[in-house]
Amino acid sequence: MSRNREPAEIIRLREAERALSAAQSAYSQRVKQGEKQLKQAQKAHERAVESAKSELEGEKEAFQAPIDSFEGAVLYRTRLDFGQASLKLDPALGCEIEMRGGLYTPPSGEGEAKDTRSLDLHFYSPSGQLDVSAPYAKEKEAHEFAGKVYAAAKDCIRAEEEYQKNVALLTKGVDEAMANTHAIDVAQSSLAQDKSSTQSVEAAEAYLEKVKQETPKEMLKSYKRGKAQKKLVTWSVVIILCVIVVALLITWASGGFK
Repeated sequence: MSRNREPAEIIRLREAERALSAAQSAYSQRVKQGEKQLKQAQKAHERAVESAKSELEGEKEAFQAPIDSFEGAVLYRTRLDFGQASLKLDPALGCEIEMRGGLYTPPSGEGEAKDTRSLDLHFYSPSGQLDVSAPYAKEKEAHEFAGKVYAAAKDCIRAEEEYQKNVALLTKGVDEAMANTHAIDVAQSSLAQDKSSTQSVEAAEAYLEKVKQETPKEMLKSYKRGKAQKKLVTWSVVIILCVIVVALLITWASGGFK
């Protein structure tokens, strides 16, 4: 029987089924879109939080990073380390560079010249003292390093205050980023509304049920049998195609194709 010769009841039944399928598809698409928007909002929130945390950690790492080093001594923003010793920087810090040893030049033909000179850098502040030894050949570098230590000591209070201020601001930024879930809340509310908006599906289901009730029972049974047969044929074709593909793959794997 062609589509044009189908009973009006069957045509009406098909149209009701298509209407339900369309309503279900539209509902599913709305929910999927809502879920997608929620995930996007969650990821954007995660990125914002990670960015804020990264700025905070970057500030901490920059402050804690060494400024300079010399002969094992390492200068930081607020301290000077040498081996196991550490000296807290202070604007009152002072430094003395002392030369030890000497240069001995014997009379001609009576031996080789000896250079036993070395440098001692003495850093002292109200919190203690730290001494660093260096070869005399590095006298210029010793003075440069001492100058950097002196400059860092003069600036240590300002640097510490600025660091604490920046950390407080960046920590606040992390807290605000974590608390800013407005986009997520909106997406969640929209998704909940999409999920609860089932009126069109319910109306299509009710209409289809009404059409079924109004369709003669024998005609309805015949229609259902026809649908089942079409589904069976479709699955049979799929299974046959799968068997053919598997057989071809087996043949190819065993070297049957040449």
